[in-house]
Amino acid sequence: MTFRDLIEEMHRKDPGVRAGALVGSDGLTVEEWHGPADDRDLPALCAEIVQFFRESDRIAAENGLGAAQEIYLAGDRALAFVRRVTADYYLVVVTNTGTVPGKCRFLLRQAARRAMEMM
Repeated sequence: MTFRDLIEEMHRKDPGVRAGALVGSDGLTVEEWHGPADDRDLPALCAEIVQFFRESDRIAAENGLGAAQEIYLAGDRALAFVRRVTADYYLVVVTNTGTVPGKCRFLLRQAARRAMEMM
């Protein structure tokens, strides 16, 4: 199984998942998957959102919350979820706005656990 397969499996379980990637801490995508008719610039989003995650991690640590494990960003046209896999890798998933965030977070947590086992 590849990292791409993990994201594609999330899409099979929830068709609202439109795209996703395994991303390094430098913001570069290692492997990505896009659903049909999804033309977003996923590498650009990943580069930005990993920096956002790292800043969120700093804020969480400085304020006694511990290390950040996950963030969720809701936009007008899509939702973005980021989950830490290891200290150096993250899973990023983009969904439709109608996706149930709790279900997506659950699927992302399962995929992150499997991704960590693959590393």
